[in-house]
Amino acid sequence: QINILIPSQKLNCSYFFGEIYYLLSCSNRCYNAECPQSPLVAGVSCSNQHQRKIFSQRDDGNIALVRPSNGGRFIIDKTFVCQNHNCIPYHKVCDLVDDCGDGSDEESCTNHFGCSPNYNNSQQYIPHSSVGDGTYDCVNLEDELISCNTRVIRGILLKSFAWIIGILSVTFNIAVTGKGISILSSISSSDRLFDQVIIMVISFGDFLVGGYLATIAAVDTFFSKNFCRKQFEWLVSSECSTLGVISTAGSQVSLFSMTLLSVSRLWKLTKGLCPSKPVDKKEIMKVASAALIVLSLSFSIAIIPLLPRFEDEFVNAIYYPDVKFLKGFYHKSDFKHPITEYYGKPRYEVTDLSWMSIRKLTQNMFTNRNGELEHHLLHFYGNDPVCLFKYFVSPDDPQRWYSLGILGLNFICFTIITISYVLVNIISLQSSYQVCEGAAAVIIRKRSQKLQRKVSMIIATDFACWIPFIVIALLHTTEVMDATDYYGLLSIIILPINSVINPLLYDPVISDTVTKVFRGLMSKVRQLVTRITSPRCKGGNVVEMEVREKDQTTSRETVERQTTSI
Repeated sequence: QINILIPSQKLNCSYFFGEIYYLLSCSNRCYNAECPQSPLVAGVSCSNQHQRKIFSQRDDGNIALVRPSNGGRFIIDKTFVCQNHNCIPYHKVCDLVDDCGDGSDEESCTNHFGCSPNYNNSQQYIPHSSVGDGTYDCVNLEDELISCNTRVIRGILLKSFAWIIGILSVTFNIAVTGKGISILSSISSSDRLFDQVIIMVISFGDFLVGGYLATIAAVDTFFSKNFCRKQFEWLVSSECSTLGVISTAGSQVSLFSMTLLSVSRLWKLTKGLCPSKPVDKKEIMKVASAALIVLSLSFSIAIIPLLPRFEDEFVNAIYYPDVKFLKGFYHKSDFKHPITEYYGKPRYEVTDLSWMSIRKLTQNMFTNRNGELEHHLLHFYGNDPVCLFKYFVSPDDPQRWYSLGILGLNFICFTIITISYVLVNIISLQSSYQVCEGAAAVIIRKRSQKLQRKVSMIIATDFACWIPFIVIALLHTTEVMDATDYYGLLSIIILPINSVINPLLYDPVISDTVTKVFRGLMSKVRQLVTRITSPRCKGGNVVEMEVREKDQTTSRETVERQTTSI
C-alpha cells in the first residue's frame, strides 16, 4: 500500500513532471495547470484497459481512474490513452517527451516550453528553467531568442534616419542621373564630358547606398519583433550578402569617383587656358574606360569576400539548422569537441583545417540516408544584422588585413581629395587676385568665393564621414575601445549621409531646387507661426501685416534677380 500526501494549498506545477504532475494537476492542486486527461478517448483497446472506463473524482478531492472487471469489481486503470488511441503509462505523461506520437500527452501540460516543430515536424519540449539560460536547447535556438530584443536596426532614431536618408538619396541621385543623361548628347567639350560622366557615376554609387538603406529599413519593418527567431536564417541568407555587396560597392564607387574628379579638376586648372579637346570616339573611350575601372574595382572589393576560393579567409562560421547538438553558429574552434569525441584526437588542430575538411568530417558523423546535411555559411557580411562590410575586426580576426587594407585605401582617397581641392582653391584665389579692377574682377572673385565654399563643404563632409569611422575602427582593432555599440550609428547615419549631400554639391540644379523648396517651406512656417501668435486685432491689422510681408518678399526677389543679372 502506498500513501500519497496531497498538499492542501495549490502549487506552482511548472517544475513537476510525470506522475506527480499528473496527480497534482488532475487533483486540482495546481494554480497554473489543468488535468491533461481531458477529454477522455472512448472505444479504445489497450492492454489492461477496458473500453468502458470510468473517470471520477472522489469526495476527498482525489481522482480515480477505474474500469469494471469481468467479475463486476472496479479495478484501477494504469494506462493513459492518447488522442491517437495509443496507450502509455502515466509516468510518461507531461515528462517533456512526446510518447504518444501526436503530442497529446504533452500539449496541454504547462510545465514546459514548446519549441517550434523542426524540419521533420517533430515536437521538442524543454523545461522552463532551460529558457534564456545561455544554452541553446531548441533545434531552432528559439529558447534563447524568445526573450531578446534584437532588431535589424536598433532604435527608432536610427530607423527613421535610414528611411529619410535612403529615400532622399534615391530621389536626388535619380534626378542627377536623369539630368546627366539628357545633356550628354549636347556636350562638345571632352573635359566637360569627363566631369559629367564621373558625376553620374558618383550618383550611381550614392543611389546604391540610398537603395541599400531604404531596403534594410524595409527588412527591419518586415521582421519587426520576430527578428529574434529569424536572425540566424537572415545572417546566412543570400539576401543579406547581396545587400552587403550593394552597400560596399556603392560607397567605394562614390569615393573612387570623387577622388578621380578632384584630380581631374586640379589637372585642368594646372593646364591654364589651354582649350579642351572636342568630343570624339577616342575621348569617349577614355571616359568610358575611367568609369569602367571605377565600377570594376568597387564591385571587386565588394564581391571578393564571397568567392568560394577565399572561404577560409572570409567565412566566420557554419550553421546547421537541423542538427540538434550543433546549435547556433559553429566557428572552427567549436568543432574541436565533437570531432575529437567522434574521431579521437586529430593529427592537426581543428582550427588549422579548411572549412571544406570540417564539413566533410561533420558529414561523416551521420548516415547518408537523408543525403548531405543542410548547412549555411556565415559569410563576411553576416557579422551584423545590417549586413555591412566588416570594418570592425579584432586583432585575431582572419579578415583584419583585408578590412584594414580597404580602410587604408579609403584614407588615401580622402587625402587625395583634400589635397586636390585645397590646391584648386589656392590656384583659383591666385587667379582672382590677378584681375585688379573692373566688372571682370568682381565676377571672378564671386566665382572664387563660391568655389571656396563648395570646396570647403566637400572636404568637411568627407572628413566628417570617413575620418571618425576610420579612427574608431582602428581603436576597435587595437582593443583600445569596444566600438560595437557605435556600429549602427556609424553605418546608418555617418557613412551614408554623403549620398544625400553629394548631389547638392556636384549638381547646381539639384542644389538650387532643394534650396528653393526649403525656403518656400520656411516661408510657409513663418506665416503659420505669425498667424498663430499674432492677436486678432480690429480693422484688419493682420491682413495689412500679411500684405507688408508679401511686399517685402517681392522686393527681396526683385533684388535677387537684379543681382543675378549683374
